[in-house]
Amino acid sequence: MMSSLVNAVLFLALVMTSVCVLIMYRKLKSFEAHQSEYKRAFGQTSDALRAAGNAVQTFSTEGREILSALEERIEEARAVIAELEARSPQPQPHTGRDQKLGTNPKAPFL
Repeated sequence: MMSSLVNAVLFLALVMTSVCVLIMYRKLKSFEAHQSEYKRAFGQTSDALRAAGNAVQTFSTEGREILSALEERIEEARAVIAELEARSPQPQPHTGRDQKLGTNPKAPFL
């Protein structure tokens, strides 16, 4: 009788151990599936970050080129403004007569 009670307890322990092993096996398969998804997601993230880094580098390079071109254009514009100011006649001082009549030689016609 004692032997059959021990056998029953050992059989029950074997069944419980088998159930636990099956549960662990399923969890491991689930983790394996998730791992492949994570690996794919990390690969896509890595590619996206690499592309973003290349875009920033290109933007920086093009930005420097544009800035250089703008500096040249600004200098050209300043030279043209200085040349125009040098060529334009100097404004004549206003006389009191213009102020009394209410006329201003610089006022535009309407």
